[in-house]
Amino acid sequence: MAALLLGTAFLPAIATAQTATDPVVLKPIVLQADADAASQVAVTADQLEDARNGTMKDVFRAEPSVIVGGGIALTERVFVNGIDQQQLAVTVDGAAQNNRMFHHTGTNVIDPGLLKAARVDAGVAPADAGFGALAGSIAYETKSALDMLEDGQTYGGQVSTGYASNGDTTEGSVTLYGRQGPIDALVYAKRATGNDYEDGAGDNVDHTGADLNSYALKLGAEMGDWRAEFGALQVQDDALRPYRANLGGVVGRTNEARRYALKQTTQTLNLRRLSADGLFDPEFLVTQSRSDLDTYDLNTDGSYSGDFNQGDADTLTIKAQNHFALGTMDVTAGLDHARSKATYEGVFRGAAGSFREDVTNTGAFAQARGTHGQFDYSAGLRYDWNRFTGAGGQSVDTEGASANAALTWHATDALALNAAYSTVFGGTPLAAVYDLYEAYETADAYDDLRHTRAHNVVLGAEWTTGDTTLGAELFRTRLNDARKKLAVHDVESKGFRLSARQDWVGGYATLRYSDTDVEVDGGDATTYDLLDLGTVPGRILTLEARHQVMAGLELGGVIQHTLDEDGVGVDASADWPGYTVVDVFAEYEPAQYDNLTLRAEVNNLFDRDYIDRASYGGDFAEVLGQKEPGRSIGLSAQVRF
Repeated sequence: MAALLLGTAFLPAIATAQTATDPVVLKPIVLQADADAASQVAVTADQLEDARNGTMKDVFRAEPSVIVGGGIALTERVFVNGIDQQQLAVTVDGAAQNNRMFHHTGTNVIDPGLLKAARVDAGVAPADAGFGALAGSIAYETKSALDMLEDGQTYGGQVSTGYASNGDTTEGSVTLYGRQGPIDALVYAKRATGNDYEDGAGDNVDHTGADLNSYALKLGAEMGDWRAEFGALQVQDDALRPYRANLGGVVGRTNEARRYALKQTTQTLNLRRLSADGLFDPEFLVTQSRSDLDTYDLNTDGSYSGDFNQGDADTLTIKAQNHFALGTMDVTAGLDHARSKATYEGVFRGAAGSFREDVTNTGAFAQARGTHGQFDYSAGLRYDWNRFTGAGGQSVDTEGASANAALTWHATDALALNAAYSTVFGGTPLAAVYDLYEAYETADAYDDLRHTRAHNVVLGAEWTTGDTTLGAELFRTRLNDARKKLAVHDVESKGFRLSARQDWVGGYATLRYSDTDVEVDGGDATTYDLLDLGTVPGRILTLEARHQVMAGLELGGVIQHTLDEDGVGVDASADWPGYTVVDVFAEYEPAQYDNLTLRAEVNNLFDRDYIDRASYGGDFAEVLGQKEPGRSIGLSAQVRF
């Protein structure tokens, strides 16, 4: 590890050797920056481009405070400061995601090839991020035709193809887009398929082959001062997977394969004004997100046994808001209403069952952002009315207020200090769909539930001089009465982050470190204690670097290093071993073919055998965690026309 870090120190020297008459300039790095930045983790344009042929794990690979567990797309689950994304407000193009399905699968399967931006509000989130931002928010934004068209272009397209040696995975995607008068459109389709991959020890990881379809349709129309946009996204994964899809198996338990059929869809309809006059800048949004997960058990001969599970989680949201420009302050105020449901049907050991929970939430919110002298500020309020209906018709009705505030003081030209706080009302959330069974229908089933209340604190500092930036941040998130099945628990995540970035002509390197402890009910917790609540990230160090060595040729990579951690919790039976994983790439755009991008990469360069720190079960000797892929050589090409 030390040798690899030392090696990057020579990159600035290479950059310095470039002549003044032949500068090398990187593509712009786009950061999501606004007055809420005190607790924000932004994904850069470079990181999104690097992940276009990968999964969500690749999107956040360089950020140790946002980790993604699971070795395959079906089982990927995002954690922010050690808190499960089910405790955050997650949106795709503004559509609230209902991601409570099954603790042996992931949450949202999102195709990075579609992403325009990804922003994480870690801990403190603004009021207009939506209901349920207990430990922050994650907002994904996908591309439209207007993002793809170049100046003077009325139509175009993009074809991509790729191959990864580990698992013989092949993928291809086609994007077509255009604009005619006030109408624009984008159509996207992607297919990825492959065999089971091998772990770093050379062993086959059964039932992990890629089998993914991804589709998107984006339509836009301008009508005078207004613009309407419609979007439809769909991801499908249908294949034999491990019985518990996120595990290699459990000692003494059934570990045979079964069929998992996942389909996730998001539809959005947005209407907004193109030219604002200061006080009248409205926006209207209607969205629906849905996740369907069906599993089918198999007999030893491969035929269906008759046992199956069918889960459906969906959310319909209506939102109306207005943006007020008041001098140096902008205010966003509005109303949102969401209806969510969790539905389960299935047969287990011959016994049929059907269960459903519903929740509706209506909220009013206002968020102010602005600058005054040396200070950037953001403050917001929202009030929510939450109506929950249990599987047996039980009612749990609650309401409550949320507040947030963030302040950045630019003490000098080089030094900025920031602080942020939020208290968030979470109501009564839905259970994970696959947790529903007969016990939820009894009259007193929900008597122990109380509305969730979160408190978040962030303190930070950033110092910039020349091409060097140093950052430090302390954070704490506390969830009181967070629901897990039919009980509530108190969860606390606390820790700190450090970062150092060095820019030079043609490149940069960023070192990040995160140290996070997560407790449940005031004590140490295992990954089982933290199911649907969080994970055990511990101490993680990453190094991200890239350099344009000549016009059209970029080299770079990410190193992720985790430290050894003791297994904690009363029933933990294994420790967490540390590991170091190195991913490197080279990307080339030939001068004579400026519409062509060629990329070669080696992931897990040193063929490490490991289970990701964010994956379930690493602290139990009897649980066989899902190993990550060993070394894989990837080749890809992208042609634009």
